[in-house]
Amino acid sequence: PHIIRKDFNKVLPKMPTNIPVIISGGGPCGLLCAVVLKKYDVPFILVERVSEEKQTADVGSGFDMAPTATRIFEHLELPNWQERLTTFKGITMMRMGSGSVVRKLMAADLPDGEASAVKRSSLQQCLKDKLGESLVSGRTVHYGASIVNHEESVNGSDSKVSVTLSTGVTLEGRCLLVCEGWKSVTRQRKLGEDKDPINFCHVAMWWGKSEISLELDNLLKTTQAEGHNFCWFLGDGGNPGNFVFAPESDGKSILWSAAQGCDTDPAQSDDLTIRGGVRGQASKDELTKICKDRCEVIRTIVANTPASAVTKVGLYDRANLDHDFSSPQGLVALLGDSAHPQTPFLGQGCNMALSDAFAVCTRLGANNKDPQKFSVQAALACMDSPTRKKFSKYVVQEARKISLLSTSPSYYGGIIMRMFMKVAPTKMIFPRVDNENRNFVNVALTECGHQPLRP
Repeated sequence: PHIIRKDFNKVLPKMPTNIPVIISGGGPCGLLCAVVLKKYDVPFILVERVSEEKQTADVGSGFDMAPTATRIFEHLELPNWQERLTTFKGITMMRMGSGSVVRKLMAADLPDGEASAVKRSSLQQCLKDKLGESLVSGRTVHYGASIVNHEESVNGSDSKVSVTLSTGVTLEGRCLLVCEGWKSVTRQRKLGEDKDPINFCHVAMWWGKSEISLELDNLLKTTQAEGHNFCWFLGDGGNPGNFVFAPESDGKSILWSAAQGCDTDPAQSDDLTIRGGVRGQASKDELTKICKDRCEVIRTIVANTPASAVTKVGLYDRANLDHDFSSPQGLVALLGDSAHPQTPFLGQGCNMALSDAFAVCTRLGANNKDPQKFSVQAALACMDSPTRKKFSKYVVQEARKISLLSTSPSYYGGIIMRMFMKVAPTKMIFPRVDNENRNFVNVALTECGHQPLRP
């Protein structure tokens, strides 16, 4: 039998199922790919550029978790996933300078009826725990390695992807899933830097993790009266920008981030566990100076954070949002931030990455079961379905727009923003963009003969 490619210009034969799927990148996206493939008995090889110890290191960052992501965790029966999440009772909005409350929203009143977050390190460890003994160093996972070259060969039952690692090892797989993050070198090789420039969004962000001291605990009482609340400070007057924090589930520490408009592209590093940012005393000193006229809660949070835990990054996406995410030959696909990097202001980066991984690998699971009906090429081509491409472009553009509005230095802009946040319906402040992720995932499940995620 033959399979029609998404562009209808060529016909490709069915693929073999006895060679592995190669996954480049061991972040949440890559690890979830491995978990789903394991569920359907699809062999895989994971390639991760950092050491095994650093892969799950606590770098002080976290992700908003939308309902589709939590339903995926439930569907996959991830170990103790509920305990690893911080579930918020509500959201408290405050003014940056005075710390006065602008508005309080209860989670039950939000469009999705829930709000939660998870530390990056906790999510990574949860996924690794699910994989268990299937991760065998040197066989199913290569730590401290990256892909330096790949070639696709479409030749009947011998169709494959061949990759070369930075360690000199060569691998062959039925396809390559690129989960390398926003600085994906495989994307750069695929598209060319001149045709796919990175776009600096003119926003710098700091983040960190602070232990809750007695002094800070007393200051937080008014923000956490209902229990675990997500706190969001809005810019005002001489304090433009954005500052958010949330307590961890154990109540002993908080994760925070600060965003500021920035005309100069910040310094970068090669450490993708901190999104290519830089950390240390210089980053903390710069933020301390910016926060000198902000409310006591913000100043205390920053002061209590060790310099080694303060990271500064620039926010980036891509200038060209119309590139395909799968290759013309159909055996390589970009997933997550490798496909649609974005600012975090819609909270969709990790959620879209997890949805990409789940949908593509569910389809690859169907290929493993019935290769005559479900092709590898069609599994990867779902990333380029019109609805997914349209949604990806929309989210990147909206996240870019909100990042600029949230960090605008305009005095009057700050007033308008606060007035909007005070009176706007919750569905306007928190649009239900996650519905598109759920639709994307559920289409994959139902087309492959499975039940959709629960509502």
